[in-house]
Amino acid sequence: MTTTDRAHLLVVEDDPRLQGLLRDAFAAAGHRVTVVGTGGEGLEAALDGGVDLVVLDLNLPDVDGVEVARRLRADGDVAILMLTARGDVASRVEGLYAGAADYVTKPFDVQELLARVHVRLRERRTTDAAVAHAGIELRPDTLSVVTNVGAAVLPELEFELLRLLLGHPGRVWSRDDLERKLYGDDLPESNTVEVFVSKLRKRLRALGVADDLIRTVRGKGYTVL
Repeated sequence: MTTTDRAHLLVVEDDPRLQGLLRDAFAAAGHRVTVVGTGGEGLEAALDGGVDLVVLDLNLPDVDGVEVARRLRADGDVAILMLTARGDVASRVEGLYAGAADYVTKPFDVQELLARVHVRLRERRTTDAAVAHAGIELRPDTLSVVTNVGAAVLPELEFELLRLLLGHPGRVWSRDDLERKLYGDDLPESNTVEVFVSKLRKRLRALGVADDLIRTVRGKGYTVL
């Protein structure tokens, strides 16, 4: 994650009305938002990488929210905020032990929810680790890329794109996958990823990195080896 002002939030909620409310509220606060309706979809999206915080309903139609939280804590590194109608202490404790960082009960005040999200993102930012691969280090706290030649501060979305690629060496990312990671449901209508890749290659070249670090896989997308 880069800043608390713009983060990628994953909403796992099966109520269409709440899906829309949460999507609109988080987007209006400047966040990128992805919304899914089942626990299985939530696990897939969260473990795929690039998600800063999961707003997770406890009662889901397939995989219970507590089980989703347990799997995320076991297999991934993402902050979790439980959102549920269960207000009893036992349910809250169960969710927190499963790995949730916070717990909000329904009905909720949108401004309070936004404040809690902001706090969790701020906490996560202080613990974000640098990403290092192929002689390149990414430092999320300053949005900087460092090599043995020098350092440069990147625009936020370019930094996020490079972090996705460097953080999963060998994985081939399609343009659509990268756009979803960068923009959530609000996808751009242009060749944004191609433009970002071109700019990144130019910036990295100035830091002594070969152009083929970010490789184009014809007909499939981009990868870093």
